[in-house]
Amino acid sequence: MKFISFALGAIFVAALPALSAGQAGVTTQVKIAVIDIDRVAQESTPGKVLFEKLRVENDKLSAERQQREQEIRDLQTKASSDVLSQDAQARLARDLERKRTDAQRWLEDAQGEFQEKQKQEEAAFQATLGPIVEAVARELGIGLIFRTTPGLTFVLDPKLDLTPMVIQRLNSGPAADAVAPTGAGEGAETAATSPSDPQQN
Repeated sequence: MKFISFALGAIFVAALPALSAGQAGVTTQVKIAVIDIDRVAQESTPGKVLFEKLRVENDKLSAERQQREQEIRDLQTKASSDVLSQDAQARLARDLERKRTDAQRWLEDAQGEFQEKQKQEEAAFQATLGPIVEAVARELGIGLIFRTTPGLTFVLDPKLDLTPMVIQRLNSGPAADAVAPTGAGEGAETAATSPSDPQQN
């Protein structure tokens, strides 16, 4: 299950030095690069930790929902028994309706809490990712970064892709050390290599 849909678009561009449109007679070549935010989230150690946290919470939610649904089914079966008196059936019917109402309220509350936690975790990840992307862009003299969108963005020169370098920085940064489980991120430095200086446009 994919929990995250990041919207980091222009914040990296806005953080970089802007070109001055008022400087007459000055022609500036802007270096352009691309980044795949979804890949960063999926392959970096902090991103994997984020996905795992959300997966665990989602699994807990699903398990409790299934348990409540099973209790309702069991009560339905019991309420339909012919051996019960009318009074007993009426009591079970009231209990069944109450359980259904409680289950619906619980589900709405649980889903709301999960969505809020997801937003908080994503915001924390973005807060870590933003400065790293900005630092990499400044080091390479990049003035404009596009977010790659599968099917819409076609990157013909792999040297323009900052994704591997950003993943490597995330895996070696303090955020990864703070949240990574034992053994997480092993081999990340060899798997993610830094791109060459992007070409000028």
